[in-house]
Amino acid sequence: MAGVLFLPVTAFAAQDNLKEARAAFDRKDYEAAVRLLNTVNADAGGPLYELRAIAQAYRGHPEEALADLDHLEGKAPAHILRRISLGLLTHLLSHEQDMVRGAATVALAEFGPSGAQEALTKCLADPSPRVRTFAIQTAGRLKLAGALPLVRQATEDRDPAVRIAAFSTLGQSGDPSVVPILRRGLNDQDQIVQLVSREALAKLKQPGFTEAIAQASRDYNPSVRGAAIGILGRLKDSASFSILTLALHDPDAGVRSFAAGALGDLGSPSAIPALQEALTDEDPYVRNFAAGSLGRLNAKSAIASLWEAVKDSDSLVRLSAAEALVRLGEGQAALVFRELLRDANYGVRSAAVGAMARTAPAKAVAFALEALDDPAARVRVAAVQALGRVGGKNAVPYLRRALLDKDLTVRAFAAGHLGAVSTDQKEKA
Repeated sequence: MAGVLFLPVTAFAAQDNLKEARAAFDRKDYEAAVRLLNTVNADAGGPLYELRAIAQAYRGHPEEALADLDHLEGKAPAHILRRISLGLLTHLLSHEQDMVRGAATVALAEFGPSGAQEALTKCLADPSPRVRTFAIQTAGRLKLAGALPLVRQATEDRDPAVRIAAFSTLGQSGDPSVVPILRRGLNDQDQIVQLVSREALAKLKQPGFTEAIAQASRDYNPSVRGAAIGILGRLKDSASFSILTLALHDPDAGVRSFAAGALGDLGSPSAIPALQEALTDEDPYVRNFAAGSLGRLNAKSAIASLWEAVKDSDSLVRLSAAEALVRLGEGQAALVFRELLRDANYGVRSAAVGAMARTAPAKAVAFALEALDDPAARVRVAAVQALGRVGGKNAVPYLRRALLDKDLTVRAFAAGHLGAVSTDQKEKA
């Protein structure tokens, strides 16, 4: 008789523990939630596994989270995987290394504004300038910058890189209410911050700021000249064409690089001859940006020059030239991406994965899967990003695998893209 009475009492206790676990989860005590859930009988089924999977993610244990998810035998709705991904990202946002927190902050952008706002608020107050900068940029990608007070406050941040990000992002917000805040940047102690605030005001249709930026393109400081040149390209003011082409002959290679990129941003076909000439510049960065701009300008007349650039001694120049050629319809140039996936420089390998995803998405999935086994974390991050952007639902198994990567930055980006691809179309709308 005692044995008969024991079963329902145990069942009631298990149900109580499940309720207590939910309460612990709601107050963000994930350790207590998991401890309580471990006492619940497996017969509880879905509610047990779902809650414990999400709680394990918030503890930073993706392997245990996925194991519980798999207990649902394929019956788990997509939003559970999305919540697991957000949980892991939230955990990584508290990591001691700012590189890991920064990766998680960037990856938040994949979730969309409805899923990321609470976590993003935490990132905007992070002690690391790098993380705060990433958080502001993520807010911009999510179209939240104008609505978040911390982004506006960041225009007075002690770090100039953070202020630059804040002014730039607010300028892209399209929100006229930020104009008074942007005007404060005109008196900033940092010249680059002043320039970016002028760019932001110009983007919000405030008159009279392009002229000051053009004047700065003649500043004695090459960093100021380069920043001004880059801004003039982004503003797409055709009156800046002569300034940008002249800057291709600046004595400073950095300024010439900015000019080569800015001419692509400007979008004028008249820049093609000057950019072809820049393909022979002594500095590889100039050649790199020139090749990229020729691709963006659909410069069919530069195809022969770009094929010559594919033989360049610098790997990144070869990569940019090949990407430009693929954009111009020369599909066989994609073979260069595969060659560069074996380059000794992991930066080149990661860039090759990104180039394939941008220009040849049909081939990018197999390419990215190969890169998932690269010894360099940066290359694996590029592979995860490529899979997330072009792989669709078919990428989920590989992104799950990357969620267990030994490098936490790879895990962060895998979580971000899993959160995106596991979102139902109805949710996205």
